[in-house]
Amino acid sequence: SLFLGALLGKMFAGVMAVASPATGIDPAVAAVVGMTSLAVGVVGGPLTMTFLALESTGDLTLTGVVLAASIMAAILVRETFGYSFSTWRFHLRGETIRSAHDVGWMRSLTVGSMMRKDVRTIDASKTLATFRKEVPLGSAQRVIAVDAGHYVGVLIVAELHSDLSDGETPVLSLAKYKDAVLVPTMNVQSAAETFQRAGAEELAVVEDFTDRVVVGLLTEGHLMRRYAEELDKARRALSGEG
Repeated sequence: SLFLGALLGKMFAGVMAVASPATGIDPAVAAVVGMTSLAVGVVGGPLTMTFLALESTGDLTLTGVVLAASIMAAILVRETFGYSFSTWRFHLRGETIRSAHDVGWMRSLTVGSMMRKDVRTIDASKTLATFRKEVPLGSAQRVIAVDAGHYVGVLIVAELHSDLSDGETPVLSLAKYKDAVLVPTMNVQSAAETFQRAGAEELAVVEDFTDRVVVGLLTEGHLMRRYAEELDKARRALSGEG
């Protein structure tokens, strides 16, 4: 990007020298401005590119011109494309970031770090009457139904106690979110999308999607609270407050 920008800048100065000699554009100045402007569009970082120009030329006046050109290039790219070329390359690799600010903490805030591990489980083959005896109302908010240790659904305790079904009904038929689970390696964004698709307030966390062995539970409320905390922390660090 630096080489191509310098080349384009010098070509522009050459064209202007032929088309309008009165402008008197210095090819060296045009090369520096073109180099930094294109680099800002491709990589981002207008201040970084401005300091690079200052270090290369030692000319403070030229640096002011470069800063103005870099800011204009950054605004133009942001308004027309949405993000820099390098960020677009991240998107092609499956990332969903929009700026460097998003990278680190989004990856570190995983389901495994947010989930509760003290999960109560019950055999999915048990009847509704047995469930009510083993899990009294108020003893828990939700219980995970399992079959031979594998996840099959979430049981909302209050709903099962108020359900009018026959006492011999298997709890498996009353389980929710049978196909929606989380894994510990999911980041906060992937988990939030899973909650939204399932329309759930709580989801089980399993070791992997194949065996579906239950290892924890995560609620949407806790997920959003932790997300807000980390977002505030990142903003504070960016502004120098934290």
